[in-house]
Amino acid sequence: MDTTVAVAPIGFLSHDGTSTIKGLVWEPERTRGSRRVAPRGVIQIVHGMVEHVGRYDEFARFLVEQGFVVCTADHIGHGKSVASADELGCLPVDGKETLIEDVHELRKTVTARYSRQTPYIMFGHSMGSFVTRAYLARHGEDVAAAVICGTGQQPLVLSKAGNALARFLAKTKGADYRSKLLDGMGVGAFAKQIENPRTPHDWVCTDPAVVDAYIADELCGAMFSVGGYATLTDLTGEVVSPSCAAKVPKGLPVLFVAGAEDPVGACGKGVRAAADLLRRAGVQDVEVKLYEGMRHEILNEPGRARVYTEVVGWIEEHACQSTS
Repeated sequence: MDTTVAVAPIGFLSHDGTSTIKGLVWEPERTRGSRRVAPRGVIQIVHGMVEHVGRYDEFARFLVEQGFVVCTADHIGHGKSVASADELGCLPVDGKETLIEDVHELRKTVTARYSRQTPYIMFGHSMGSFVTRAYLARHGEDVAAAVICGTGQQPLVLSKAGNALARFLAKTKGADYRSKLLDGMGVGAFAKQIENPRTPHDWVCTDPAVVDAYIADELCGAMFSVGGYATLTDLTGEVVSPSCAAKVPKGLPVLFVAGAEDPVGACGKGVRAAADLLRRAGVQDVEVKLYEGMRHEILNEPGRARVYTEVVGWIEEHACQSTS
């Protein structure tokens, strides 16, 4: 298939009432006078911590080649949804609901363009995987399938401890304060799990070129504010609870994918634990795929072509049968 891809901006007012959320939609380009062909499905990507939607361009174009429409938006405190560079990584202490409801607002905006019969698929990576897991407990109805990428299952006691420290620092120093201590407990802990690292970001990917591009990207890698860490630990604390898992629709197909060497998912242990939590809650169709030799960003690993193909194959099998 040789599809010309059109990429268009999309934007809306954040749930916080002040931020303008900016994102992108990828779809097949239409020639003048041609009618819009119904996509096989719409895939919404929920991106990770201190990165941005532009990093998903290659994956999104691949998905369009397979007949899907793709949408995503920068979270508050991320990418082009900030008013100035010094806001990168800054989130309010209680930003969890804003992240979740902004995801829902994008879904409502995009679904209005297509038939109600068009399958809608969620794809959440890293911090976006935690947002997506919480989202499915609130708004999982009518989601055809979900792919949870690069997730983890942090012990509740650690989330609570990190949250308490983040909230204390926010109260004493302000929500935008950047704490080396908190950062060392967060992403710094992942970096320490890589033997003989070349950079502090080697945990992201095995490909040095990807790591270097991440470091050079002005929209990536900002230190999270203490407000951001309070929000993140609110998320990680919520999604490990049986009560959260119990609210996920029982008939929703869910695929967990991760690198077998990803420290966020404890090299697979946390990923399996997250999947088992859903199974115990009665979610009937839960699968796990771990990719050997890959770290956190499996969509950017040298072997990503296999990941792309297998993710699409799973989506086709679980979400598109009625439209194929």
